[in-house]
Amino acid sequence: MNGRGHSFFPLIVLTIMAGVSVWLDRVTQQEQAIKTDKNRHEADFSAESLTLRRFDLAGKIQYVLVADRMVHYGDDESTELVRPRLDYLNRPEPVRIESEFATVSKDGATVVLTDQVLLRRAAHNGKPESTLRTDQMTVWPDDEKMRADKPVKLTQGQTVITAEHMESDNIVGEVRLHGQVRGMLYRTNPTPKP
Repeated sequence: MNGRGHSFFPLIVLTIMAGVSVWLDRVTQQEQAIKTDKNRHEADFSAESLTLRRFDLAGKIQYVLVADRMVHYGDDESTELVRPRLDYLNRPEPVRIESEFATVSKDGATVVLTDQVLLRRAAHNGKPESTLRTDQMTVWPDDEKMRADKPVKLTQGQTVITAEHMESDNIVGEVRLHGQVRGMLYRTNPTPKP
């Protein structure tokens, strides 16, 4: 029996090695399948009722981003937001930007708002509320800059201005309108005549 046991030992070792080889082959194929699945544009996680607060260097809230739903995609690290609202709170007159949908870049520095974009600046120091409406707007929240490459409509009290494109820098307080700018300007206080 001892002679027979020694003759089965190489067969047992070969069987174990064959089993390990088959197992390693299957494991590596599963890892490749996982990698190819990551190339598909599928959500890897989502969240409901999202609230994100950004603080400035002094510790005061710079802005608050709220969305009904957030979906993140692992293949390109992009994020989609449903009904986003971006509130800038670090100014005398609060500013809110909202839309039906938005996409956020991988690094979070760029937000593209689409579908019924509305920017509302509260009334302040005797100036009436201001609004801006467009179909698409790119926002750089940290820099407080915006650009609309679709037609825009600005209102402030009775003043209404339309343009094909718009760029804005909230920190500087500058708005640039481009392409067939038209409007009616109304002054609340008439300019005295000399």
